[in-house]
Amino acid sequence: MTYASISSWNPRSKINKSITVHSYKGGTGKSNLSANAALILAKRGYNVVLFDFDFRAPSLNALFQMNGTQYWINDWLAQRCELTEVLVDLSAQFHTKGRFQVGFTNPSGKAINEMTIHSLDEEWQARVLQLVLDGKDLLFERHNVNFQIFDTSPGFAMSSINAILAADELILVIKMDQLDIVGTQHLIRGVYNQTLGKKPELIVNKVPCSMLQTPDDYKRLKIDLSKKLGVGIIEIIPCFCEVMENMGQTLFVEKQPDHEFSKSIGQLASYFELGN
Repeated sequence: MTYASISSWNPRSKINKSITVHSYKGGTGKSNLSANAALILAKRGYNVVLFDFDFRAPSLNALFQMNGTQYWINDWLAQRCELTEVLVDLSAQFHTKGRFQVGFTNPSGKAINEMTIHSLDEEWQARVLQLVLDGKDLLFERHNVNFQIFDTSPGFAMSSINAILAADELILVIKMDQLDIVGTQHLIRGVYNQTLGKKPELIVNKVPCSMLQTPDDYKRLKIDLSKKLGVGIIEIIPCFCEVMENMGQTLFVEKQPDHEFSKSIGQLASYFELGN
């Protein structure tokens, strides 16, 4: 694994998008979706940077089996290093056509506690937002990045709000859980629409297969949730036992590229390419 190099970046297109993936509560599978979609985009030839912005429960280091790194995102936000020093190049490991880089968050208890304290500091958070915005411009304009994808903490964490404010597109991930649906409804109406002025799109993940017996079942569920939540539905993904059995130990699309779950992630990646 190596760190960012500017000269060898060859962007496939002029696409420049920052995408934030968020959820009302944990357990929706948003980290898994974010990482797998990022990998597919890189395999298609795009230069992709994936950020772990879940400072309360970092998980990408486990998914990518990253035991340690020279710098964490925490170091960049504390201005102990440059953004490009955080990015770990995984292109060779995953045999991608485009540049595939990941910024990892420190998973230690001490680091999580420090970020929890910072989350209450409005001045610190305002400075972080400016860092994120400047970093976004830097990667797009000077490093030929096509996609920046932010995996965030669920709920109302300030780090997630900063990533949402910096995003060109906002993706919400929910499960077919009544508490999740009601909470997401309040999140969309009270925070995204009224406070942040952002309109998200929705992914419904881990849907029980008994609810998706026919193509009409998909259509009915999409229409019902779209009306209830007032947003568009990008993708409905069934709950696959094989994905659950994988237990987040590897990137599923790399392990089983022809599986129906991998095809759904491919459609999600296509939405990122061709969507808003």
